[in-house]
Amino acid sequence: MVKLNKRKLEWIIWEMKRRQLSVYQIAKQQKINKRHAYRMYTRYLEEGELPIPKPPGRKPKEISQEEMDRVRKAHEDNAGAGAIAIEKILQDEGISMPHNRIHKILIRAGLAHEQLAKKKRRKYVRYERKHSNSLWHTDWFEYKRWKYILYEDDASRLITGYGMFKKATTENSIKVFDSAIDGWGKPKQVMSDHGTQFCANEEREYKFEKHLKGLGVQHIKARVKHPQSNGKLERLVSTTKYLISWFGNIDDAVKFYNEKRQHMSLENGHIRTPLQAFHDKMRKT
Repeated sequence: MVKLNKRKLEWIIWEMKRRQLSVYQIAKQQKINKRHAYRMYTRYLEEGELPIPKPPGRKPKEISQEEMDRVRKAHEDNAGAGAIAIEKILQDEGISMPHNRIHKILIRAGLAHEQLAKKKRRKYVRYERKHSNSLWHTDWFEYKRWKYILYEDDASRLITGYGMFKKATTENSIKVFDSAIDGWGKPKQVMSDHGTQFCANEEREYKFEKHLKGLGVQHIKARVKHPQSNGKLERLVSTTKYLISWFGNIDDAVKFYNEKRQHMSLENGHIRTPLQAFHDKMRKT
């Protein structure tokens, strides 16, 4: 049975009053049953105005103070986690609460707001590598007068390398990359922008690229003036700045991101931490 709007209700009442069509014919045209047509007409006669149909579905359950407190605590203990992440956190604690209800609580508490853009159907499909260490993204960014560099694994979103320096240089890019290899293994490819830290410097030397080539790693450069090419890293930069402001330092921020923060953009919608995804997606030898 379809939902009746104002125009359809007006037509039903008009035809019921005219009595030129049978109730069966009226109901069939509006794809409702005869009883519902009679019900709407009876309400019109009793109330003297167009009946407003009740919204479909069960009446929503009122949000309790206990639910408010649980969601607030999960939000505060997990660096301002969103609804889907909190849903997983509460599940691990044995509490079942859907993320749409959690989002309502966050909005009511002033900890979130409606994001209309997320309700629109996306016109693209995000691509990611199948295995860990297939491709790393890297870039420099500035935050509160310090220069930071990040290396991110494409398949798992794990931050494999990071550093905080006074200057963004090729030497520091190489230093952090070598340290990342010691901790997580060697990637097949690395993608960067065309910054002088990764490409030719004023002397036309390609130190970073030569260093990668010497290790058997392919250097891929993102398209010029096309930040979407390295968009995952751009998003990570935004998240990292937020976590640094929350924890006060890069070390705790990266540890939380890798080991505790549930990532919602991993393959097949499987909610897990980047560290879990990195091990899950490691190529089987």
